[in-house]
Amino acid sequence: MSAVLDLIVIGGGPAGASAAIAAARLGFKTALLEAGRFPRHKVCGEFVSGEALSLLDELLGRNRFLVTSPRLSEARVYIDGRVLEFPISPAAASVSRYNLDLALWQAAASCGVVVRERAKVLTVRRKEQVFEVELQAEELHARAVVNASGRWSNLTCQGPLPTPRWIGLKAHYHETTPAQSCDLYFFEGGYCGVQPLSGGIVNAAAMVRAEVASNLQTVFSMNRELKARSRNWQPAIEPVGTAPLIFRPAKTQDRGMILAGDAAAFIDPFAGDGISMALHSGRLAVQALTPYLRSRGSMQAAMQEYESAHRQLIQPALRNAANLRRLIHLPKPLRLTALSLLRFPPFARAAVQETRVRQAV
Repeated sequence: MSAVLDLIVIGGGPAGASAAIAAARLGFKTALLEAGRFPRHKVCGEFVSGEALSLLDELLGRNRFLVTSPRLSEARVYIDGRVLEFPISPAAASVSRYNLDLALWQAAASCGVVVRERAKVLTVRRKEQVFEVELQAEELHARAVVNASGRWSNLTCQGPLPTPRWIGLKAHYHETTPAQSCDLYFFEGGYCGVQPLSGGIVNAAAMVRAEVASNLQTVFSMNRELKARSRNWQPAIEPVGTAPLIFRPAKTQDRGMILAGDAAAFIDPFAGDGISMALHSGRLAVQALTPYLRSRGSMQAAMQEYESAHRQLIQPALRNAANLRRLIHLPKPLRLTALSLLRFPPFARAAVQETRVRQAV
């Protein structure tokens, strides 16, 4: 890859893979760099909202594991001794990130993307019209760079850590008869989401304040219904964790790079639109860059186009999810009053729909 590429995408998760596949299919010379290796488990609710399934079909085709993944048409929220039920329409898919990320990586390779695992990017510099991307053993050059390296990498970490500190925890468990719903168990200082995967496996993913819990067994004990449900679970994988989980204002560019996925913005996990947001933002980034890469526009215009699309299609979901988070963390009497409204179907549907990425017209 001694020649100048059209695009380098940093980060091989859903946002990066979506961007790389979109660029390659448009005929652009593209490289996708991933610091880790596939397949691997990653802290994630593994919930793919129905609005993202058509895009995922475009990226993967009729992939076997996607076709057989459980479909979820209901969410149940356990909080303050109450159970609130929400319809999920269109139905979401429950997809293991172990399978999903590997399938996206392989799809990128199959459409001509140069893929590199264990390729940690040290620095990115822009000199005139070319980006210099420094790895441990080589330097690559491209006309444009999409940074999809996540919310917490050496390329995106900026400023002091926020407080309170939130951590993410996840594991898979064997369950005799998994409920075919997405169940969210809330407690003071966090929540845990549980949903079925294939083969009698459930995914349990938690977001919790660091001072409240540091392992899933403690998390399970924080909610009465979850404690009872998890009593007979048997581990299917070793737990994985990530920290810190950072909520910052959306940022669409940095030092000339377009930011996609969590590198641009991190949505509250309980909203269930993180994977969808990543997939859509990767594609939006390439759509904005296309005129520039075809020498029909400027990089500045591409940045402005992406900022506009991100603000219109993605950031409303971020704001609405943050508002729901504030509602959940209200003092208990106020929280009970606010949550009582969600018992009415129109409010319940709105709570789900308003935390989804908007579709371009």
